[in-house]
Amino acid sequence: MMNTLSELIHRYAALAKFLIVGVSASAVHGAISWIFYYHILLGHTLISTLTGYSGGWLVSYIGNRIWSFRVKSEVPVVTSAAKFIVSQLVAAVVLLTSTWTLQQIVIFYFKWYIYTNDLQMTAELERFCAGASYPPALFGGMFIAAIASFAMMKLYVFKKP
Repeated sequence: MMNTLSELIHRYAALAKFLIVGVSASAVHGAISWIFYYHILLGHTLISTLTGYSGGWLVSYIGNRIWSFRVKSEVPVVTSAAKFIVSQLVAAVVLLTSTWTLQQIVIFYFKWYIYTNDLQMTAELERFCAGASYPPALFGGMFIAAIASFAMMKLYVFKKP
């Protein structure tokens, strides 16, 4: 049993480290997105999300290069950084698409609930639907983008020669 657990930890060490780095980068991403959505850009989903995502790039690149995938020094930073930027642009498209789509689904649910319960759609409820739908949509989008990001980092950016 202990041997099996040890094998599992060794086999999935890069994934566990990626998750730790990802949670750290996601915290930076989430905080910046939240600040921009609610305090600076006042409800602009795509720009707020992209701004926050960009803020997490540095944490993600450094943590994954040095710790998660332990890239050897013979791999130039320029090469892995260029691949990282390409992978993160792809992941950003995944993030933006999934966050926007999930937000529209949650807004649709809120509106369906309002209409099926014979409530009056007011400007306040409209703003509530938009504002309250962003956090779960952002979280879902971040999860989907993390899956895409891990696959690209393991298979493309930090691939062992």
